[in-house]
Amino acid sequence: MSSSESNVAAPAVPRDAASVLLLREQADDIEVLLTRRHENMAFMGGMWVFPGGTLCPADSSAEVLRLIPDSARSQCHHLQDLEGNALPEATCMALAIAAIRETFEESGVLLATTADGHHADDQRLTRLQQRRRAIVSQPQLFATLLQEEHLHFDVAALVYWSHWITPSAVSKRFDTRFFLASLPPEQHAVVDTIEATEMKWMTPAAVIAAAHDGKMNVSRPTLYNLMELDASVRQHLSLNAILRAEANRDVVPVLPKVLSGESRLIVMPWDRDYHAFAGSGVSQHISYPQRLLALPSRTKER
Repeated sequence: MSSSESNVAAPAVPRDAASVLLLREQADDIEVLLTRRHENMAFMGGMWVFPGGTLCPADSSAEVLRLIPDSARSQCHHLQDLEGNALPEATCMALAIAAIRETFEESGVLLATTADGHHADDQRLTRLQQRRRAIVSQPQLFATLLQEEHLHFDVAALVYWSHWITPSAVSKRFDTRFFLASLPPEQHAVVDTIEATEMKWMTPAAVIAAAHDGKMNVSRPTLYNLMELDASVRQHLSLNAILRAEANRDVVPVLPKVLSGESRLIVMPWDRDYHAFAGSGVSQHISYPQRLLALPSRTKER
């Protein structure tokens, strides 16, 4: 190995993360919730994102996993790694829990039910909302509070939507699972004011147009997930129809490559020259569905 090769740093290992595209039906429109991160945030500061964050040790503790009843464990999605290998059941459940916890932390929306399947009532929600800020700094507190309120994680509410991995050229990387979920009845989203400055319910088409016009700053994964969601909205028309149709969708890993030059070019795995470019990539054996092939294969980074 030459000295120049030995000085090249290995790509950062992506951290497991989960994110939720929270949906509601409003005046015959299907809207998705986005929050705008504080400008001073080290990662994606000022950008519009879906609620989400990294997996933490508390999400996979035995105490937390017990809040998924045995009868509901089969409803946790069976996830795979980048090479197509099945993840351990406990990891799959922990990612679902992380998605639910982060959604509560950042939007106040609670995807949890009582033992008989009912959503949390107003009194329970009020008590939990009062401890919401504490959960941000003490994630393990989330399970304790749910236990006190006799609530269980509503893993059945999550529809596995997409799997994105940050390019290997980026120093801060995430291996993120995106889920769809419907806003529970009688609940309302409230911005957390810790990591975010504002939130909006918008149709996917409206966010895409605002991003195109430079009125909203969104990341590439956010934009592509919105493009897929917009296509699903136009095809299925209602929220219930979307959730039913997408319940068993084929999710494949998306690991873009970044090419540096006069402007950074982002190349998607379905680009015909993808495997010829340097950088970590997906397996050549992965077949991408038509819904992804219909999206841009190359874009310039803004």
